[in-house]
Amino acid sequence: MRTDADAEGHALLQSDGFAIGAYFEQASFDLRGEFNIAAFAASLDVLVQRHTVLRTNFYSGWKDEPLQVVYRNKRSELYVEDLRDMEEEKQNEYMLEFTRQDKQRGFDLAQDALMRVAVLRTGEESYRFVWSFHHIVMDGWCLSLVTNEVFASYFCDTGS
Repeated sequence: MRTDADAEGHALLQSDGFAIGAYFEQASFDLRGEFNIAAFAASLDVLVQRHTVLRTNFYSGWKDEPLQVVYRNKRSELYVEDLRDMEEEKQNEYMLEFTRQDKQRGFDLAQDALMRVAVLRTGEESYRFVWSFHHIVMDGWCLSLVTNEVFASYFCDTGS
C-alpha cells in the first residue's frame, strides 16, 4: 500500500530525476564588509558534514522504488565569481540572468549536491549570495537556520 509520502517521493523522482520548478527553492541576499571566501567554504563544508540530508542523493529505478543514499563524505557546492569589473547596471543584469539560469539548471537528484551556494563579488566589500536548494532536503523556513549555522561557524573560524 502506498502512502501520500510514497506518492510524493515518487513524483519528485520522475522526469529522469531532475527537479525544476515547484521543488526548487532559491534566495538571494547581500553581504557588506570583509569576507573570507576560504573560511566560508570551510564553514559550508562543516554544515554539510553535520547534516546527513545535505549529503544525500535519491535514485529512481531500483525495483521501481525511490532509493535514498546518504554519503559519509560529500563536499558542499560553492561557486564564486568576481563581478567588480562590470558597471553596476551590468552587474544587476548579470545577477538576474545568473539566478534565472541557476533555477533553470535545477537539480539532478541522483548526482547533484541538493544545496548550492553562489557568491558573486560586486565590490571591494560587497557580495551577493544566491542560495539554491531542493525542497526534498529542506524548505524555505530552514534557510535562516542554515545560514545562521554557517555564519556562526564562519565567525568562529575567522575570529570575527
